[in-house]
Amino acid sequence: MNITEAKKALQNAKKIAVLTGAGMSTESGLPDFRSINGIYKTLTTALTFHITMFRIYPKRFYSVIGPFYGQCVSAEPNTGHLALAELERQGKHVEIATQNVDCLHQKAGSSIVHEIHGTIDTVSCRKCRKRFKASDFAEFFAAGNVPHCPKCGKVLKPDLTFFGEALPSEPMRKAKLAFLDADLVMILGTSLQVSPANTLPGYRVKGTPMFIINHDPTQYDEYADFVSHEKIGEILPELVN
Repeated sequence: MNITEAKKALQNAKKIAVLTGAGMSTESGLPDFRSINGIYKTLTTALTFHITMFRIYPKRFYSVIGPFYGQCVSAEPNTGHLALAELERQGKHVEIATQNVDCLHQKAGSSIVHEIHGTIDTVSCRKCRKRFKASDFAEFFAAGNVPHCPKCGKVLKPDLTFFGEALPSEPMRKAKLAFLDADLVMILGTSLQVSPANTLPGYRVKGTPMFIINHDPTQYDEYADFVSHEKIGEILPELVN
C-alpha cells in the first residue's frame, strides 16, 4: 500500500485503534529509554525504575529523574499528536493506547487515551493511598528532592508503572477491546519490544488494515499494510489531512 492508498484507507476508516510508544514523543524533545541516546544509556539504568529500588532508596529516583519529570510536564504536543486529535475532529472514533506517561495526547486534544504504563500527571502515597496532582510538587521534581504526603508524611510515588509492578489492568483491557473493534489500527513510535503492549496488534481482526510508522523495523512490519520509517510528525499529518 503506497501513501495515497493509505490515505484513502484512513479516510474510509470509522473506528481507529492506535498504539504509541516513546518514538511518538521524541519529536517533542523528550528522550526515549532504550536507544543509543535514551535515558538508560545517557542518564541512568533500568534499575532506577525498579519498584524495589524505589522503596529502598527513593532519593535515587528523584535525584536522577526529577528534573526529567519536569521536562515531561512542560513538553508540548508535536504535529503527530495533533494529527491524531484531528482524526477525532473529522468525526472518527479514535482510541489511543499509549506506553508514554507524558500526557501529550491529552494536551493535543485526544479524548480517549488508555495509559497502559501509567501517568506523570499524578503522584500517590503508598501508605494512605491519597493521590495528588504532580504539578503541586513541581519544585521538588525540579530540585531532585523527594516529595512527601501532606497527609501522613510518607514518600509519594509517581503513578507510572515501575519494573516489578503489575500494569494497571483497566487501560490494557480497554486497549484490547479497541483493537478488536477497530476497522484500522496504527502503531506509532514503538519497536514493539515491550510486553504486554506488543501483543495489541495481534488483537486486530484478520484483514483489518494496519499502519506502522516507526524509526526502526518491527516484528510486525511484514504483516502491515503500510510501513514508514520516516518521522511520525511528517508522515502522519500527510495521511490525515
